[in-house]
Amino acid sequence: MGRLFGILILTSLLVSLNGQVLFDDIGDRQRSADLALQCMKTELQQFSQGIEKMVTKKLEEVENVIETKISNLSRKVKENSDLNYTNSKADILMNKGMTICADILNNYPHTRGRDGVYNIFDSNKTKAVFCDMTTDNGGWTVIQRRVNGSVDFYRNWTEYKNGFRFADHEYWIGNDMLHRLTLLKPQELRADMERFNGEKAYAVYYNFSVGDEARKYQLQVTGYSGNAGDGLKYHNNMTFSTPDQDNDRWSSDNCAT
Repeated sequence: MGRLFGILILTSLLVSLNGQVLFDDIGDRQRSADLALQCMKTELQQFSQGIEKMVTKKLEEVENVIETKISNLSRKVKENSDLNYTNSKADILMNKGMTICADILNNYPHTRGRDGVYNIFDSNKTKAVFCDMTTDNGGWTVIQRRVNGSVDFYRNWTEYKNGFRFADHEYWIGNDMLHRLTLLKPQELRADMERFNGEKAYAVYYNFSVGDEARKYQLQVTGYSGNAGDGLKYHNNMTFSTPDQDNDRWSSDNCAT
């Protein structure tokens, strides 16, 4: 009887001890699971905050880009509106006999610094020319424009008489137009040159005029100043020549070829 009791006690003790060990193991696992869940929640919160910051930053960048584009678009719309407003005053300019870029600048000061193509007037007809509204106080009617050499200036008499190509790139305004502009009132001539390395030079002639076709567009140019050298001194009083019409003073050659 005593031995059986002892066995029962031992068995009960073993069962009790095993039960305690099992309980402790389950408790540890539960705590580990709770800790893992808490860590996961923390990581998810940090990830969510990171995503939110990244999205917010991207949205701010997009907003800045949109604001910049809207600002640029508004500026271009205003510039075009101002230019259209200027060109829409054709009847006013024509009635006042205003036919050069300087007239546009004088009557519409907001065009200062806005180089580009404007309409001027030739025999009651509009003509698109490039106006330099920046150089030396602006208001220069560009009669010849060279940019990159993409346009061939080796042309015949008729082409130089009427002008060729387009004012928004490389062009020649036309000898007939030159004659009428210089006949209208005293004109100055300015030549700006720039090398491919960025070196610049200029020449200004305070008296400049071109004769009509009957006089072979004879050049009158005096009053040089600048740093490019007086390259037109020799050409003063010379007549115009093209490959198909030799009007220079050389008997054996054509200066245009």
